[in-house]
Amino acid sequence: MTNINELDLIKTTLADLAEICAISEEKLAIDYSLNLDAELQEELKNLTSMVLTLRRALGEKDMLAVKAALVMSRIYAMNLRNFFENIFDDIETIGWSDNYDWPPIPENYQIPEKLRFQS
Repeated sequence: MTNINELDLIKTTLADLAEICAISEEKLAIDYSLNLDAELQEELKNLTSMVLTLRRALGEKDMLAVKAALVMSRIYAMNLRNFFENIFDDIETIGWSDNYDWPPIPENYQIPEKLRFQS
């Protein structure tokens, strides 16, 4: 299982690659000044708290509170989606950049065993 407290490794690795590929920070989606671990924990906490509020409102049959909690839950879920979409966008920006002469990947290529991280 991946340790959720190691997301800053993604950020630093992508920042290192962006530098190698001569891609400026303003062309990247992630805010590299943020602590990604803390950001993700905060967004997950917000979503979880709101879902618990939703559950309580549902138990009380307060459908106005349910609807308001759904709206807020949607916002927090969208924040999480954007969080991961930014990571995806930066991977795509770096990995498919014309700024770097990436080698073609041969058919049936496998990353060498000695380079693979075993989770």
